[in-house]
Amino acid sequence: MTAPLELLIYRLTERGIILDYIPALVRDVLRIIGKGGVFTTRLVNARLGQLGWGSESLDETSFQLIVYILESEWGYRVRHYAPNSLEAIDRTNFVPISIR
Repeated sequence: MTAPLELLIYRLTERGIILDYIPALVRDVLRIIGKGGVFTTRLVNARLGQLGWGSESLDETSFQLIVYILESEWGYRVRHYAPNSLEAIDRTNFVPISIR
């Protein structure tokens, strides 16, 4: 298991997500962002709430860890933007994101 995945599991269980439910949560996040678009943690949480998850299932770090895992381990291309801007920035600033 990779360090980012271990950290994600730790953070989500600390937020009250049952360990056995974490794969389903990550799948639902991927379903939400996988078709592309611009996403923020708040928007993803709102859509997770519509799917029956808590409206605050993800904190910023957990969402960014999922995005990082999608990029580094699953081959997704993610463009990162500065908050309140559509100009692409470097990887040290993570929100919002655009999945392609």
